[in-house]
Amino acid sequence: MKILYRYLYKKLTVYMLVIVPSFTFVAVLAELVELLRKAKNLDYQAVGLYVLFQTPEKVYYILPVAVVIAFFMLARDLINSREIYPILLNGISLKKLGVVLFFFPVIVSLVQIGNLEFVMPEAKRKAEEVYSLLKNKQKKNEPLIAYNSWVTLENNLFMYFSFLDLSRKTGRGIVILKYDRQFNPSVRIEGKLFWIKDQIEIKNGKVITISGDTGISLKRFSSYIFPKNIDIDNFKKLVKVKKPVSIKQLYRSAVIAEKFGYPASFYWSKMYSKIATVVSPLILGFTFFPFIWNRKKSTLVIIAVLLLGYWYSTAFLTSIAQSNVIPYYGVFSVNVVYALIGLFFFRRLKFSEL
Repeated sequence: MKILYRYLYKKLTVYMLVIVPSFTFVAVLAELVELLRKAKNLDYQAVGLYVLFQTPEKVYYILPVAVVIAFFMLARDLINSREIYPILLNGISLKKLGVVLFFFPVIVSLVQIGNLEFVMPEAKRKAEEVYSLLKNKQKKNEPLIAYNSWVTLENNLFMYFSFLDLSRKTGRGIVILKYDRQFNPSVRIEGKLFWIKDQIEIKNGKVITISGDTGISLKRFSSYIFPKNIDIDNFKKLVKVKKPVSIKQLYRSAVIAEKFGYPASFYWSKMYSKIATVVSPLILGFTFFPFIWNRKKSTLVIIAVLLLGYWYSTAFLTSIAQSNVIPYYGVFSVNVVYALIGLFFFRRLKFSEL
């Protein structure tokens, strides 16, 4: 029996090696056409790099659908070549075959995790840099946060903040240090809240002035304006922006945001959406396995509708979870529903021609 299972896994692997590159090429080509249409700075080397860096993200979304298509092609191949008959006549039911083959989407899910955690974050960052170069603007208006960072504003002026939302230009836990020409500390400004406008507006803090070795004065304030003109676009280049992509990064950003009283719904909903997509190869493989053995033409329509329903439902729930309309883990409800559909039909699975 091990020979049979190796044979089936080999077939599934070959199908995936054909499906994934083909679908990835089409997906990247479609985005490339749109990019070339809107690009203001046409650099073919940059375009090539953009395509390369976009590939891991495309593969991430294509793999779950590729598993369903690979299972469908395997079933069609076994039925058309009549290889399914000796398999069933030797006591291997479709249910047992399904249990064995379900290890394949588990492997694909592990590949998803590796791609999401180790490849996509850096590739996504570089793709957005190239996109900004080609189009002279950011691709998406998503939250940009930075935290626990020191920034050099001038040769003798430094700024530290615990948390900063670069989109809203507001943050928490600011410290400004100013040094004299001999690089001795002269002024230290601390504040709980701050806003970066034409100048830095600080709330609820204190100013410590140092003159000589013993001259120290402290003054508390509820509002303070530090006369430093900061261009926020240039300021973004000075700080390490935390734009999360992986599950780990999204979790860390959500925790940091909540710690400083900042709405974290965007990060939590994205994190649960990523987890749902990581396990989707297994969920979709299990859901559609009973359907692929039905030879009716209407089965293709059912599979297509269910696939579209899965992705649109997940995207919709992720969107409303960002607004706190539903709990963040509500995104998993789509996976639960599809798993129940798969379980219902799997228990009734049989090959109608025997």
